[in-house]
Amino acid sequence: MKNKLLEITAGLSLLVAVACDSGSAQNEETTSGKKEKKGKKDKNPATEGFAVNNTYDLSEMSKMGKKSVPESSGLEASADGNFWTHPDAGNDAVLYKINQSGELLETMNVAGGKNNDWEDIARGDDGFLYIGDMGNNENTRQDLQIVKIDEKAKKVVGTIPFKYADQTEFPPAKKELNFDVEGFLMHNNSFYLFTKNRGKGDWVKLYKVANTPGASQTVQPLDSIQITTKITAADISPNGKHIALLGEGWVYLLEADSPENAFKGKKEQIPLGKAGQAEGLLFVNDTDMMISNEKGTLYKLSLKK
Repeated sequence: MKNKLLEITAGLSLLVAVACDSGSAQNEETTSGKKEKKGKKDKNPATEGFAVNNTYDLSEMSKMGKKSVPESSGLEASADGNFWTHPDAGNDAVLYKINQSGELLETMNVAGGKNNDWEDIARGDDGFLYIGDMGNNENTRQDLQIVKIDEKAKKVVGTIPFKYADQTEFPPAKKELNFDVEGFLMHNNSFYLFTKNRGKGDWVKLYKVANTPGASQTVQPLDSIQITTKITAADISPNGKHIALLGEGWVYLLEADSPENAFKGKKEQIPLGKAGQAEGLLFVNDTDMMISNEKGTLYKLSLKK
């Protein structure tokens, strides 16, 4: 009888040990699973539907002097083959001319200008410079405009005010904060604007604004696409075949016969690596681009040879 009790006790002890081991294994799996879920999220994930293009090299060209050029929020070619850049909200209405070495060549105080929130710059076929005064972080502005500047006279010669047809609240609901624009381009005497989505869904909206100074125009969104990073600049290649959008860690290259069809053609994304808070982008030929970040570092994005 005593031996029988010993056998039963030993059996029960074995069952308890197995149960404990099983529980420990389950706890380890659960803990491991939790750790995986808590893994660091990719800050700049690739966008579905875009092919990754690794045929470009990014090289640092120079750094602008912080005291002479405090901020670079946009980038455009000057008439003499150098570059214009500018600051955004909270700064004077000035343009800085720099060369590829980052040296300040000229400071243009734009007569008649006011920097509400200058976010991008473009040059028209008419020779004028156009500033996108359309920064709208809080989505509350009702004075959005594109400013026309005579480069030689160094003054504002016209404004193109506009408003979004699909914005009726200032600001809209938090999830619908998609009326900020930091990137635009000019093509065939029209402007094409790409939103910096601060709401939900990663949707980038495309608007078209006619180059008609004077009365305010109301513009409808032409199209939209989901891109996983916020758009901070835009440009079109000289041959008009490619549109580049600047995002955090990526340049999105879109092939289209017209900016109105920007989201309908071939889509690629070029990795930038660590380029900082990049906000200026300019095609220097049909493939290569110059990029500037807010702190004044100038980069060249070149197709590998």
